[in-house]
Amino acid sequence: MRRRFAILTVLAALAAPVASAQAQARVGVISGISRATFTGGGARGITWRTALILGGVVDVPLGEGFSVRSELQFATKGSRGRVGSADAAMKLSYLQLPVLLQLLTGSDVLLRPRLFGGVSLGMLLSCRRKEVNCDDDPGLVTHDFDSGLLVGGEVEVLGAGLGVRYEAGLGSVTAVQNPGLEIQNGVLSLTLRYLFPWR
Repeated sequence: MRRRFAILTVLAALAAPVASAQAQARVGVISGISRATFTGGGARGITWRTALILGGVVDVPLGEGFSVRSELQFATKGSRGRVGSADAAMKLSYLQLPVLLQLLTGSDVLLRPRLFGGVSLGMLLSCRRKEVNCDDDPGLVTHDFDSGLLVGGEVEVLGAGLGVRYEAGLGSVTAVQNPGLEIQNGVLSLTLRYLFPWR
């Protein structure tokens, strides 16, 4: 029930800017490949793992030089390697909603750079360690929700944008008994997105 409620909340948050959007608003798709890992005091002896992003985008102008961008994504995160003496190689899958404020250049140029930053809220869909569901491991307690700060930039050409972004997790991925040994998600992504005219 909690996961269903969270899904509806995320969908409502994504739809809100669409309902109030002017004719210039655009929707589109985004995909990307990421290098994901864990950060924090408990992240030792780990390596990056390859992860994926796939989802939709709503871009709502706020004026000549700014816009609000909401994304609804399926994203994989996690890491490979070990944390302390325990095998912490984990594959995490999230439904996440980044909400970003964008700084744009003029619309009369072919190459249109943009910078963005904001927050990302995520709901955990699945967690696996050593190909075993994390729920079946009594020694591992994962949190159902995640949040992070996201910054990045893009270069847009004819509605298509090639971008790079980094998401720094704010909350611990797992419950820890010893303060200072938390692990957070850290994800560096290369993305490709395309925006269609709203109408």
